[in-house]
Amino acid sequence: MDLKSLFSKKSSGDGPAEPKTIKDYLGLIITVCLVIIFLLIYFFLIRPTFQKQEALIQDKYFKLQEIEVMNGQINTLTTKVAELEREREEKFKLFVSEKEVEELYQLISLSALRNKLKVNKLIRGEEEAIREITDQSADISALPVDYYKIYVEYDIEGKFPDYLNLKEEIAELDKLIVFEKEEVRTTDSRTVIANVKISLVRMPTR
Repeated sequence: MDLKSLFSKKSSGDGPAEPKTIKDYLGLIITVCLVIIFLLIYFFLIRPTFQKQEALIQDKYFKLQEIEVMNGQINTLTTKVAELEREREEKFKLFVSEKEVEELYQLISLSALRNKLKVNKLIRGEEEAIREITDQSADISALPVDYYKIYVEYDIEGKFPDYLNLKEEIAELDKLIVFEKEEVRTTDSRTVIANVKISLVRMPTR
């Protein structure tokens, strides 16, 4: 055995370690740089994008909720408007036009003929303007007209049951008709003469 070579190897093995260079830390440096780059990308690019998208999603969600609430309100208002419209139509049915006043004359004449009654008088009376008075000291003529009352007067002669048939036909009209005056007297021939005054309502012309 070559002792010289043996001691030479041992001596070199027990000597001081070689100093480390940058190459030995290159992997660590690259890892740290990648982590830093990832964190920078996350905090300055990815995170703001996520936050913006989350804000947009939240805003869209709140808007959808507002739309649902508004749709509910619209449906409620639509239902209420439909009810008011039906109520308005029902009320307007009670009012008459000039044409319908003339049709009432025809109805009375035809019903009298059908029931074998004699029409002694059939005239249109005065028209009365009806105003809502809230202040007794106010000038009534200056107040707006709510509606007009149209009076119709007629005298009918005939048998009492036949007269009742005519009265029933008038009362069954889908208009607001009020019997303001009704005087019925019996004649010697066992017939009746009815002096009647009725009123109808007309909307004012705006």
